Amino acid sequence: MLSRHFLRVKVLQSLYAYKVAENSSLDIAEKDLIKSISETYELEIYLYSALLELRDIAENQIEDAKGKFFPTEEEKNPNMRFVNNELFKQLAENIELSKAIEKLKINWSDQKDLLRRILNKFKASNSYAEYMAKEEVTYEDDKKVVIQLLKNYLLKNESFLDYLAELKLYWESDFQYIGLSFLKFLKEFKQSDSPSKSITKSFGLDEKETRDFAIDLFRKCVTHFDEFDALFDKHIENWDKERMAFMDMLIIKIGLVELVYCPEIPIRVTLNEYIEMAKEFSTERSNLFVNGLLDRFLIDLRAAGKIRKLETEELEEEI
Repeated sequence: MLSRHFLRVKVLQSLYAYKVAENSSLDIAEKDLIKSISETYELEIYLYSALLELRDIAENQIEDAKGKFFPTEEEKNPNMRFVNNELFKQLAENIELSKAIEKLKINWSDQKDLLRRILNKFKASNSYAEYMAKEEVTYEDDKKVVIQLLKNYLLKNESFLDYLAELKLYWESDFQYIGLSFLKFLKEFKQSDSPSKSITKSFGLDEKETRDFAIDLFRKCVTHFDEFDALFDKHIENWDKERMAFMDMLIIKIGLVELVYCPEIPIRVTLNEYIEMAKEFSTERSNLFVNGLLDRFLIDLRAAGKIRKLETEELEEEI
């Protein structure tokens, strides 16, 4: 399932777009929010597909070398270990992945040179050389080398990431989260996994809970957006909406909505989430500013009896 932190980020981005647009329809904004979450799944499919494309390029290189007028002995009898990698084979045979790639009509023809450069750089690495030189390899060896290719070469290649960012507006801010989630999911593959294995297990985009959390938080933020202005007036001398960092204000207001209108979420979770979000999306010292204001606002909200939390150990573990 998508993490709550990731969904909060999506709500922040959607609220920002909604407020900047001013006359935007709430229904359209909600559809855009769901679309941005759904496109997370598509980014994952592109990463799977890119790995398979790299494997195909490696196989084509072997065939091209065999077809030379005077191939070397090594080219005549190539080491096929990488292209016969068991994890690659599992991905290529996965039913869900094959359907998803076909549905999205993913085609790497315009990016073959880029992917070839990435592959060649990887093939020059010690990791690849050690893998290919082993007398025998295990499934874990196969998995490890694919993960090294993804982690150290594909996901660190700026040209590749720039290409993906051009495809989808939302993806640039998703790379870190999706990359880490994807790496974690690949590490969980087992040799016994069948072609029917779900490749989107870690995302759960069709789960009702995912959509409900994001939409509910977004609606509450829109509904109660101006409700906390009195707190800003009280705690920020000469507060001016136009001069305060807009992103800081948004982050604080979403945090306040969670504190007051999401009783199932523990206070410490909300505070930690939005302080972290300020580090990610606002100015260098915004996390200190957001932390300080949320602490002050929380004191007032508690005194006014507006904080009603269902804080149990079970809920805290769940969040």
